[in-house]
Amino acid sequence: MTAPSTDRGRSSRARIVDSAGDLFYRRGVAATGLNEVAAASGTGKGQLYHYFRDKPDLVLAVVQAQVERTLQPQRSRLDGVTSVEDLRAWADQAVAAHQSGRPARCPLGALVSELADGDEALRQALDDGFARWRTLLAAGISRLQDRGFLRRDREPYDLAEVLLCAYEGGVLISEARGDTRPLRLALDATLDAMLTPAQNATS
Repeated sequence: MTAPSTDRGRSSRARIVDSAGDLFYRRGVAATGLNEVAAASGTGKGQLYHYFRDKPDLVLAVVQAQVERTLQPQRSRLDGVTSVEDLRAWADQAVAAHQSGRPARCPLGALVSELADGDEALRQALDDGFARWRTLLAAGISRLQDRGFLRRDREPYDLAEVLLCAYEGGVLISEARGDTRPLRLALDATLDAMLTPAQNATS
């Protein structure tokens, strides 16, 4: 993969990645050809091959971009978690993100269903993305445990794993049902189970 050295080149490469990501999200990776990516991004096939060796190389760039796109809006909120209300606000944000009329689908989860059994570099990139997500959640959970708000009988990283599983499962069923209620229920029930008895009594 050739890294662009000019602003115009960086803009062209970003446009290709953004267009590919949108097509992969809506139509799937396997169903999207490079000709369609080139047309959607307003670039030529020669330009596309200048920045990416082949389709797997482009898919890897899309995975990396989707990881950043998924984590960026959550980072500041999770970094600021100091109360149960803050963690519930993160859950509210997660549900609201799927109420814009688009399918209730996690950008990373949608890629996992197609890519996890394929290229090892793609599987690893996705796993790394989820690991970074869990780390953000675990840091906030650890702060709440230190303040006595959450149960301390499980490691923060394990609780973050459970919360992330609730999110991904809730998104999947919400997509099938066509509304976000399953996601709302999954996140609320998981958070309730994580609270200390004292916090459950006041919530």
